[in-house]
Amino acid sequence: MAMMPSLLLGASLSLLGIVTGIHVSVLLHDHRIGELRPNHYVAMHQMRDRTFRRVMPGLWMMTWLLVMVCTILLFAPGTARTLGGISALTLLVDMALTVTRQMPLNDQIQKWTITTIPADWSRVRDRWATHHHLRTALAIVAYACFISAALVWLGRE
Repeated sequence: MAMMPSLLLGASLSLLGIVTGIHVSVLLHDHRIGELRPNHYVAMHQMRDRTFRRVMPGLWMMTWLLVMVCTILLFAPGTARTLGGISALTLLVDMALTVTRQMPLNDQIQKWTITTIPADWSRVRDRWATHHHLRTALAIVAYACFISAALVWLGRE
């Protein structure tokens, strides 16, 4: 296998693994989030959201672009390209959910202060968690499909 395809595939797998790992790490971090008092939850969520707003857009776009490059330029038509395409499409659905569901909730939570936390704050928290669970499942599917595509492609090299 030539060096450039190896680098592209390695970078794609690595970045997609990081994105998927970030999704899963939030699930692990939040498994007992219901025990937090409102002010503690808001402080934690605001801090995490500020970090992810800086990191995730560039990381996500680079990941998606590399997945697309591998799918189009490396994977031959057939099983590998189909799996790569499913991975890329699943990542787009994840991003659409992020923009249409998660980010509006994040924006809402960012505006809260200790004195303005609404009475129904836990409903917002639970909606955010539900959407994040779906996004995590999509990220895992995307990663599994891309790993499978890479294995099919490597098996034919």
